[in-house]
Amino acid sequence: MTPPTIDDRTRAALEHEPLPKRPNPWRLFTAFHSSAPRWPGALRAAIAVAVPGALALALGHENATVLIASGGFIVIYGEGHPYRARLSVMATAAMLLVLGATSGAFVGSVMWAQLEAGGSHWWLMLSGLFTVLISTIGTYVQNALRLSPPGVFFIVMVAGGSTMVARLGFNPLEVGGWAIVGAVSAIFVGMSGKLVHPHGPERQAVITADKAVANFEEASSPTLGQHHQAQNAVATAWSALNDAGIISGGNVVDQSQYHLVDRVMDSHRRLVIRNSEVGFSSNDDSDIATLFDEKRLAIPHTRPSVMYRLTRSANRHSHAFITAEKVFFATFLSALVGVALGFDRPDWAVVSALLMLQWGPDRIPGQVRGMHRLFGSLLGIVLFALFHYFEVSGYWLLLVLAVCQFGAEFFVTKNYAFTVIFTTPLALLMGDSMSQPLGTVFVDRTVEVLLSVVFGSLFLWFWRPSAERQNHYRLIIRCRKAMGSLLGALLITPPSGAKEERRDLQYELLSERRAINSLAMDHPDVAIQEWANHGDVQRAGYALLDFCNARNDVQLSPGEIAELAEIVKAAS
Repeated sequence: MTPPTIDDRTRAALEHEPLPKRPNPWRLFTAFHSSAPRWPGALRAAIAVAVPGALALALGHENATVLIASGGFIVIYGEGHPYRARLSVMATAAMLLVLGATSGAFVGSVMWAQLEAGGSHWWLMLSGLFTVLISTIGTYVQNALRLSPPGVFFIVMVAGGSTMVARLGFNPLEVGGWAIVGAVSAIFVGMSGKLVHPHGPERQAVITADKAVANFEEASSPTLGQHHQAQNAVATAWSALNDAGIISGGNVVDQSQYHLVDRVMDSHRRLVIRNSEVGFSSNDDSDIATLFDEKRLAIPHTRPSVMYRLTRSANRHSHAFITAEKVFFATFLSALVGVALGFDRPDWAVVSALLMLQWGPDRIPGQVRGMHRLFGSLLGIVLFALFHYFEVSGYWLLLVLAVCQFGAEFFVTKNYAFTVIFTTPLALLMGDSMSQPLGTVFVDRTVEVLLSVVFGSLFLWFWRPSAERQNHYRLIIRCRKAMGSLLGALLITPPSGAKEERRDLQYELLSERRAINSLAMDHPDVAIQEWANHGDVQRAGYALLDFCNARNDVQLSPGEIAELAEIVKAAS
């Protein structure tokens, strides 16, 4: 392939900011993405299952422990969030999980009734289609909203697994009821720390960011994992301060906690310096949905509204839309081929493909994710084989469920391969795999994972390869329009009255940077052609934001606005 011609403007842009380097696959495979202490949350996840499970066993409901464990995943969604926001996050996740479990059980009751009456094996596709549908919708929503891991993964896993529980003799309302028990227990356990350390999560996030950056600085040859940990920790700290109501609109609003903001700013500054020394890019793993610019030393603005984020992605070239398409086709074909080959867990194949593609990863990180799923599932099946061999039941089964919940919560933000080791037995237990021959379970589930990795890889590498360039072009336009909207607002109000416009501009600038970095990972020749436009838009956009931050309460003069307009015009 002929190298692209680089003009003087592009060469200057590359000298100012080099193109990000492609990540090393082995480093991605072995990287641990978070250094935050996970054992307290993991212990809470285990307790959220163990306590109501023990009560259910004492009352004679032995099979209910698996269903209660499904509700226990709610702890994972709340961990790390300040208590000011944690309750609403957990309540929303609980509602979706219970709804998924109940509706999945309704689908399963119809499906298994037909199969037991002598219906075709193809009735199993009802489970597959149901799981594909919620996977596709969930993928679009989580990417449009820029949610953080685990996203909809556990909700889809529980919903899909619930289509299989009719074989355990539960009706759909029982399934939903026991899931509610687990979810309520998880919410109480997840919020219990507020009684002891009401500001503990945000303070811990700040401490973790400081330590992660220090480890990154002190390493003579820092690894990709250490960079991920530092980057993720700083992003988490800024998000925690925002959720705790300490910062808003790029300013400190709770002066009593200013020391926390100052400490995160210092960690952020050190991260920028260290990155420039070692040359790591800020987009080595696209799962990190950062709402701050790693290269920019300023307090980030808050997220735009939910409706803004959903509607801005309602475009066939958007990252969320393209990712949903990939998930739909990969999950549908995985389920379809699995049923055609005679397997009986289409939901398993769907969840496997979803795990690989759900964040719309770049090609190399996405392929690594597929390997995580494959190796993690194989080890998870081996772990399940131990439980199957010893025929665990009763309180031993409850202990197994609690340990698996602990492991899933402990590794969910660190490394997906390890996470899958512990989620695999949970998914198999939900599907009544204990009553099936172990050899059949091992072969069928392994082949279904292989199918999901194959189809996931095909759509990861070959589905609409030009879409990333079209998405970046669209975001360049959105950035320019956002700059125009901010300039218009500044004609009639000081910067303090234009917080929404400033917030939206920052969000579009972050989206554009993420898009150009993805281009650099997958299509470097295209990225070089767009690099000068990227640099111009970023400099102009942040020049406006910096000007507003410096004059937050001052009404700008027509002359100042005209100067800002010239900066924007120069980037058009």
